[in-house]
Amino acid sequence: MSQNSSNNTANKYWKPGGARPPRQQSSSIVDRQDSTSENVDLYQHSSMSIAQHRRHLPIAAYRTHILYLLEKYRTLIIVGETGSGKSTQIPQYLLESGWTRNGKLICMTEPRRLATIQLAQRIADEKDVLLGKEIGYRIRFEDVYSSGLTQILIMTEGLLLRELMYDPLLTRYNVIIIDEAHERAIQTDLLLGLLKKIQKRRRDLRLIITSATIDCERLRAFFEHQTSSISKNLNQSEENNNDDEEKLHECFILSVEGRSYPVEIYNTTETVPDYCKACVDTCIQIHENEKYNEQGDILCFISGQDDVLKITRDLHDYARRLNDEQQHLKRKDERKKLIILPLYANLKFIDQMKVFEKTPPNTRKIIVATNIAETSLTIPNIVYVIDCGYVRLKLFNPEFGFEVLTTLPITRSSALQRAGRAGRIRSGKAYRLYPVSEYEKMKEFQLPEMQRCDLAFAVLQLKALGIHNIVRFDFPSPPPSKNLLQAIECLYALRAIDQQSHLTPDLGMKMAELPLHPTHARALIISLEYGCTQEILKIIASLQVKHVFISSPNEKMRAMKLHSKFACQEGDLITTLNVIKTFEQQMMPQQFCDKHMLNVKSLKRILEIKDSLEKSLRRLIMKNDKILSSSGDDVLPVLKCLTDAFFMNAAQLSIDGYTYRTFRGSFQELYMHPSCILSSILTKQDITQSQLPKTILFNELIQSTKIYMSDITVIDQNWLYEMAGHYYEQLSTRQWMLKESYDLE
Repeated sequence: MSQNSSNNTANKYWKPGGARPPRQQSSSIVDRQDSTSENVDLYQHSSMSIAQHRRHLPIAAYRTHILYLLEKYRTLIIVGETGSGKSTQIPQYLLESGWTRNGKLICMTEPRRLATIQLAQRIADEKDVLLGKEIGYRIRFEDVYSSGLTQILIMTEGLLLRELMYDPLLTRYNVIIIDEAHERAIQTDLLLGLLKKIQKRRRDLRLIITSATIDCERLRAFFEHQTSSISKNLNQSEENNNDDEEKLHECFILSVEGRSYPVEIYNTTETVPDYCKACVDTCIQIHENEKYNEQGDILCFISGQDDVLKITRDLHDYARRLNDEQQHLKRKDERKKLIILPLYANLKFIDQMKVFEKTPPNTRKIIVATNIAETSLTIPNIVYVIDCGYVRLKLFNPEFGFEVLTTLPITRSSALQRAGRAGRIRSGKAYRLYPVSEYEKMKEFQLPEMQRCDLAFAVLQLKALGIHNIVRFDFPSPPPSKNLLQAIECLYALRAIDQQSHLTPDLGMKMAELPLHPTHARALIISLEYGCTQEILKIIASLQVKHVFISSPNEKMRAMKLHSKFACQEGDLITTLNVIKTFEQQMMPQQFCDKHMLNVKSLKRILEIKDSLEKSLRRLIMKNDKILSSSGDDVLPVLKCLTDAFFMNAAQLSIDGYTYRTFRGSFQELYMHPSCILSSILTKQDITQSQLPKTILFNELIQSTKIYMSDITVIDQNWLYEMAGHYYEQLSTRQWMLKESYDLE
């Protein structure tokens, strides 16, 4: 994409409060006449020591308030803007004021593993100690702390939930800090509900909830409402002790002001037809038109991983052309070099950490990220933010019976958070790829995951914690009853719970121990019976990463030809298994992946997850020799094992010959995703639509203009009734046709 072509298609921005630009104007994406405010000094605190930097953080003015309120209240909600220092400073304030003197710890939870490691490293640097000594962290498959020495322990929310299985009252902690609570993930809500129950038994436990944007009044009402009174002993001395404890109030809200660097916000004059292309054009325009000697990187918010990879490839092409042009014209310092970095949850940890590295001289970084960079991470040197206005979320439809990955507009609180990323080190600029009218239509807050997602994993966790009456559990945001019933039905069908809704000892307890969705966990455990554990380990690991194949729009035919070498009629999962097995045998993996247009980073990450899952499985299975079982080149055991686990995700070809419908629940029309390997095989062989596979399994549903199935596996329909007869009613051909004709009417 040349500069001229990008200028011709540039989106017109205007600054709210200023005069709206006419429909036809200069092709520059930025209205330079609206940029009236002067820049703040770039690194005005760069020469400060760590101690001086801590004193200049906004949270420092509230240190005494926080410590006083923690003595008077059991729960403290701290609402502070991103950059106020609440995540790094509050644990240190508690440590300095003696909250660990009795040998207990301060625990802080984060929603993501990358934020956990970054926060622990930052606190260790500020305390001038080695990471893993006084300051430690725990993430899935990795513990870095020292028993008896660590005083502040940072961990992901999932690991604290698992710790509750072994220590239901969390007796080794004095204070628990739930950070980034505004994300309202399922695990966040589970922790809040469980900690409220624990506080009824442990009156000495303090809970701090920190957030950038959250509905704090509703959260306070949740903690102040007690469903049952605490029983008191008739002994007079114990009554007096209880009276002293009751003097502690339940909850208090403290608001902390953030940094005051101004951010100029620009909106497009009209909705953009393709926000991926608009993001690329805006990045190019910022790089071309902003001052060449001005420091500052670009952060681009995109909805999902697919879009991140697409935009990153387009920007890499532009960066290469820019470098060639500079060498040809022998320019020196007129335009900066570009470093293009992706950032998303499934990216390998080493590659995620690259966004925190210092930008070299005469260079500008462009970071293309999902909402992981919205609040959980603090990326340095960001001055320009591009906001596409969308986020990819999972929505569960109980009538349909499945969770669908859907692209939705963001909320106003998210829009403000994204724009605020440009004002961390100096005054910045935020470019929103949507008009002001669209911003005004946005919701204030996003619906909590507990009310919009599949609850099977959450119910399994609660069952493992000994909470059998899920309906009576005190959720911060109660889930819809239909979602809850669907989750219980799912676990019963997977044989994780029995008719009394208790975990089954042979399968349910083991599934709860694995950090996977119940369907994936079942596939791993039952693979021992089918003798294909090594193959299922690789397949389940690949489902946590995805994006093994690289397909550039400019080289689509070449990619299809190269990928067809691994393709098979059994579908995506077996094709991916072929790729992983071939990759393991390579002496030069990078050259192999370059030759066949494969993502070497994703493949390495898959093998890392596979090894971690294998270790977890060894702890659950007494006969470890079965874990090494492999079916070799025979894919039949693998297909049957997948059918035995994914039988609820089965679909059958409709009588129209090109759409699919599930066997139970809603007869929603489903389509094969264009990225599925079967799509390319059928296109290459020019097979008619009537010859599509009759019965398939899918792992995920994605909604755009239609509802698409991804990660498809072709199976024999009779296997469903053989392995999941308790779940399906076997319909005769006539009954099925009657249902189809009735539905078509």
